[in-house]
Amino acid sequence: MHCVGSCGPFPQLALVIAAVGCGGSQPLPRTDLHGYAARMEAADRDDQLADAHRRAAGPPDTLINPDDYQCGDVDLDEQLTSGGKPLLRFGAHSVPCWNPAEEYRQRQRHAAERLHRRARDERHAAAGLIEAELEACRGISPAEIEHSPFAHRREVAEVIPHRERGEIRGVRIVFKPVIGLSPAWMEQAIACHRARFERLGEPPGYLADDPTLVAGAVTTVGLHRDHLEVLVETRNDVAAHVALARAQDLVRPRTQTAVR
Repeated sequence: MHCVGSCGPFPQLALVIAAVGCGGSQPLPRTDLHGYAARMEAADRDDQLADAHRRAAGPPDTLINPDDYQCGDVDLDEQLTSGGKPLLRFGAHSVPCWNPAEEYRQRQRHAAERLHRRARDERHAAAGLIEAELEACRGISPAEIEHSPFAHRREVAEVIPHRERGEIRGVRIVFKPVIGLSPAWMEQAIACHRARFERLGEPPGYLADDPTLVAGAVTTVGLHRDHLEVLVETRNDVAAHVALARAQDLVRPRTQTAVR
């Protein structure tokens, strides 16, 4: 048995396919994860804010209103914490009364540096999504990248609800014997689409017939009596039922698979 986790994403956005979901499938729960485009947009916003702070710092001879500066900045004190507890007492005069113009410029420059670092980190994370998709999808044919392996409905032999202690925790999809269909190929196909899904920011409409593209899914692929089986498990209650509903949609035109 082989376990497939969440893989990464793909390079050129020209290969992005907004697949049409199959009728009857439940929508995927939204997440707060960011895809490539969202991370790059965030990086651009951070750079713009950083540039604004740099401009606000001004040249060395810029005049600053002394009323804009306070010794022992109360707001700053409230933000300094250690282990979730305030590091300084409320209202403590922790900052000597430096030259207000110089202090103001330093704060603007430091804010700009923090934002530039955050923009750099976002771009690094975005690039990681692309690299992960490239790696996961290497060797998968363009035709198979355009759709989920579960789109081959005629090859699905059975759909079995997966329960733990009486609760739905996912689904087991059993395939008919297919020449060339191996656990290794299925693992990579699943990993490839997971990587693309993450790079795109986990849009609800991406391959909406794929039971593996749900929150917290752990996929196990194996062979049982010459039949390839894919077990999709998740601790997320809603996602578990979504996975089951999607799998049942694969066989519903031929058989009604009841929840047992």
